[in-house]
Amino acid sequence: MVEQRNKLLFIVILAILIVAGSFYNFWQKSSVAEVASSDDVAVKNESRQPEQSDEIFVYISGAVHKPGVFKASPNARVFDIVEMAGGLTAEADVAKTNLAQSIKDGMHIHVVDKLPASNEHSATGTAKTKVGNKVNINHADKSELDTLPGVGPALAERIIEYRQTIGSFNSIDELKNVPGIGSSKFEKLKERIIN
Repeated sequence: MVEQRNKLLFIVILAILIVAGSFYNFWQKSSVAEVASSDDVAVKNESRQPEQSDEIFVYISGAVHKPGVFKASPNARVFDIVEMAGGLTAEADVAKTNLAQSIKDGMHIHVVDKLPASNEHSATGTAKTKVGNKVNINHADKSELDTLPGVGPALAERIIEYRQTIGSFNSIDELKNVPGIGSSKFEKLKERIIN
């Protein structure tokens, strides 16, 4: 009887040791796998980061010889993209394009044309930026835009920057795309502007 109890006790202790050893072995393997997988993720992330920052893509349209999408370095400027696009055409309005502006990935640069000769000057010889009491948002300079209700020098600058990077406004509603012009401000402006 005692011998049978000892055998049974030995088997139970042996089973407990086997189970405990299995758990310990499983725990060791899983912690090693976690460390290895986190190291792999870190290595993959490190290897991907330079690829993302090595090149960007910019779309240029308008008064350039070869409009299209160009690959550039992240520290490139608008004049670099203009050069890649074959340079400015004779019709390009250089004064309305900020050639020194830094570029960003996915940016659209639109080089505007000069106004046709018939629309460029009114009878007094000044550019047609006003029609009656309305301001032409595609051609007005900073001081003229500043005369609009709710538009200060900073907002006037953003409107001009929008024209230089995106292109002329196709409708006055497009003015809402300029940062700082919401629906309420647009309501105050819409009776005083044309495109």
